[in-house]
Amino acid sequence: MDLISRLKENLETGINNLGYELVDCEFVSEGKNKILRFFIYKKGGVTIDDCEKVSNFLNEKLDELDLIKSFYYLEVSSPDLSRPLKTDRDLERNKDELLNVKLKNGDVILCHIKEIKDDYLLLDKEGEDLKIAKSDIKTIKIEIVF
Repeated sequence: MDLISRLKENLETGINNLGYELVDCEFVSEGKNKILRFFIYKKGGVTIDDCEKVSNFLNEKLDELDLIKSFYYLEVSSPDLSRPLKTDRDLERNKDELLNVKLKNGDVILCHIKEIKDDYLLLDKEGEDLKIAKSDIKTIKIEIVF
């Protein structure tokens, strides 16, 4: 099991118990720094106080788990609009949004989600239903319209 999977397995329930949803987690190098970043969601929005609360919880639990031996910075934030939607829960939460679905074959579909199934999505593209296998999807993002 990779690091991110182990972190999610060990920390997600605790984050949920605090009243938040763990949307994503990443461990990245930015320049010379390593950053462990957690993205949380709460209906109504995430505040600085929410981030601090989750950060305090994570600091204690990460020390107990001791999975990362090198120095890193911990960041907790809300997910931004430009990030890919990765989970069914993410998709469900953004069902009413106009989405930009990039397929592995290079096609791009602007659509809304009608249904989320285990192995496919039923999309609404301007009144036309499209059934797309999840395995054919490269990324899904919210289409930001100005």
